[in-house]
Amino acid sequence: MKSTYLSITALLMSFSSLLPATELPKKYHQCKKILTYNVFFHGAKIGTFERQINWNNNNVNVYTYSKIDVLVTKSSLKQHSSYNWSAEKNSFISQSFDRDVKGLISGKFTAKFSDNASKSSVDSNGKIMTFSDDSMPLLDADALASQMRLNIINDETKFDFLLQDADEVNHYFFEVKGQETINTNFGKLKTIRVEQTRKSDRKLYLWFAPELDYQLVLGTYKRNILDLKTTLNSKKVVCPPVKVVSQPFIPQTQ
Repeated sequence: MKSTYLSITALLMSFSSLLPATELPKKYHQCKKILTYNVFFHGAKIGTFERQINWNNNNVNVYTYSKIDVLVTKSSLKQHSSYNWSAEKNSFISQSFDRDVKGLISGKFTAKFSDNASKSSVDSNGKIMTFSDDSMPLLDADALASQMRLNIINDETKFDFLLQDADEVNHYFFEVKGQETINTNFGKLKTIRVEQTRKSDRKLYLWFAPELDYQLVLGTYKRNILDLKTTLNSKKVVCPPVKVVSQPFIPQTQ
């Protein structure tokens, strides 16, 4: 059951990588987004997942809530993560995350990142662990999600990343495999399909929809007896009002 819950969490929260020099897209940049997902195990709905993404200039705060009920076992997750965009590194950089899990694998986890996320310190139920890597930033799952989405917007086709979890760091590789039109809760949509690579013992597929702000609309994960699926159920975007700056009148000279 532990592996089931962790796999569901990984499916919904883990996708990203580094990217070449770029700027953040202007559209929707400073908007607050609320995304809710349904989670299925062998076709049966077992829970929901919600992410609230709040922008403040180049800083991001993400609040995650999840409730899962599998085979009479109930679990819940609450997480707050903070990260920012670094023009120097051309990447999102994790600052911290706090995670509270209740159920079969109850625990509280806190992580703090330093030196442009090349180092991290994790408090896992009172046990302090440190990690470091100079090759690429150690990123939490929410920063990874934003990074992968940005990679796709910028037409990147291959990416890898280091995911900082509650007690370990894992290296993941992904590749864009093409475009597909699929049925979603928002009707038929053209999507970009991404697959996890270099892992022969599992199948993880992710579909992102350009028409829906390049958000994840479908994800599937299969490994041994696990058969998981998540679908985007609702999406709400609240944007701040556009500030109108009046310009002084300058008469035209002939």
